[in-house]
Amino acid sequence: MLQIASGMYFRAVPLHETVHRATLYTNAHRLEPDAVELPIARLLFSTSLAHVSSMTVEVVDRLESERPDGQPEFMVATSGRELVADVATVLAFALNVTCSTDVDLVRRLVPEQLDRRPAAGAPSNILRRTFDPNVVLKATDFVDVQDFCTRLLALRRSKFVAAMRAMRRVIDATVLIADDASLAYTLYVAALESLAQDAPTHSSTWESFDAHKRKLIDTACKGLTDEQTTRVRTAVLEIEQLSLRRKFQAFTLDHVDPSYYRAEAVSASQPISAPALPHALNSAYDVRSRNVHVLKQLEPEMWVMSDRAETTELKGETQLRLEGLNRLCRHVIRQFVYRAPTDLDTGFDYRTALPGIVRVPIASEYWLWDADGLSTKTAPAYLNGFIELLIPVLRGDDGALLVDLTGVLKRIERILRGEAQQEKRLPLVAIYALWHRLLPSEHHRPQQQAVLARFGADLLPPSTAAFAVAVLTDDDLPWSTEELSALATDRAIESGRGRGRPLPARLNCALELCLAQRLWSDGRTDTMAHAVSRAVEAIPGDVLLIDYEARTARGESPEINLLEFVLERGPWTPGVPDAAAPS
Repeated sequence: MLQIASGMYFRAVPLHETVHRATLYTNAHRLEPDAVELPIARLLFSTSLAHVSSMTVEVVDRLESERPDGQPEFMVATSGRELVADVATVLAFALNVTCSTDVDLVRRLVPEQLDRRPAAGAPSNILRRTFDPNVVLKATDFVDVQDFCTRLLALRRSKFVAAMRAMRRVIDATVLIADDASLAYTLYVAALESLAQDAPTHSSTWESFDAHKRKLIDTACKGLTDEQTTRVRTAVLEIEQLSLRRKFQAFTLDHVDPSYYRAEAVSASQPISAPALPHALNSAYDVRSRNVHVLKQLEPEMWVMSDRAETTELKGETQLRLEGLNRLCRHVIRQFVYRAPTDLDTGFDYRTALPGIVRVPIASEYWLWDADGLSTKTAPAYLNGFIELLIPVLRGDDGALLVDLTGVLKRIERILRGEAQQEKRLPLVAIYALWHRLLPSEHHRPQQQAVLARFGADLLPPSTAAFAVAVLTDDDLPWSTEELSALATDRAIESGRGRGRPLPARLNCALELCLAQRLWSDGRTDTMAHAVSRAVEAIPGDVLLIDYEARTARGESPEINLLEFVLERGPWTPGVPDAAAPS
């Protein structure tokens, strides 16, 4: 939100400007009483000396006052919470201090004074400066923050978002150290890994490849020709370049500036050496993987009684402690910010990134009439929306109405004439057939008989669209049990992969119930039980379906009226009184 509020993506139109003020609590203190002007906010520090101080933040929220169509913009300002949170994140990251709107959190993390013998695992004993009480900020600190904020706001949109996301993870990690050192370690690694996703990886040589893996592959290649061995090694190296671990390691090493081992390491305790860093990164990634996948906790040697050291020797290998990762993350993210491109993303619409906006599906009656949105790609959604409106009408609900689809039906006629693929025509034909079979003749299209005569055969082979039409028009299904079973199986597989065409849940369930009846008629009761089970699980918690499953398990007939079931009218199955059916 900081970058949007800067105004860099606005047009030359009048702006709404709103000043949000909030109090941040921090372990940092400034002796000078005047305000600090930064590109992201105006800071006013309190004059009291304490281990936790407060400062007032003033941040300007800017938004365009006119929409692209010239109409007044409905959103005048955001709540300001996201802006203040972003300011706190940037300040905490750039100054390496604690900064939050939660005073209790800061007081819990920052001790009143640094003990000579702090408690084991105390945050102030793990990280340098971050939790030190009453850190005095110098003028040079704000020169650095000014420069960092200027560069940060100028980043290409995608890079700005990536940098902010990584900084938030770093700050989250520091805050979590007191409660869960393992999760904090994982978040540090995740912060760098998130930046590495789109970064190019540099080609590696066989000699630089992991020695253990290299030995295994060379052993397996014995007996091959030199050319074959080279091809195997090349393929392995290419696969290695795609590895997330390799990307994380390569990106991090590429963003380590010489200053990391020089000026920045002067005040560090046991800083890591350049030769040891690649293997330490590999080990850090292992720690992250074990914590994520098997919830393995961080070894106590890595964080208990660390005395702010950056590294430790564990099992004969140099490992990064939490302070080592903390300094490395701050260094690498800074390098990312200063190296990333700063060109303006002309394709970015800031309105898509405004906070406080929730995107929800629009009810069918508000868009179904729009013929301009209909195509073979959107036809399944139109069919689903039409059925959703049709069911209450067929059920006779009070106030249930259909929208006028005259324009949509005209467009269906045009699309059908030019579409050669039956699969793409199916949902269009289903809409057309349902409209003309279920609505009075005064709503029919003049050429409906010719259209259905030409394309109605599309609904003869088994398909979910044809099944929906047959059920809603109360027609018999001409398909064999095997065809119905294959259709139900395919539908279940597509739905499991998230690629199933949308249809109301009761129609999906009705397909399984229809199959169960067929299997019962064929004497295949064991297979029928599986179909009934899938039907129940398609609408979890439905009391009548659960009772239906229990009765069929006792050997009762699975006979069911599919139309009554889809319409939620009762009794839709024999043996169930009217009173038990949904109202």
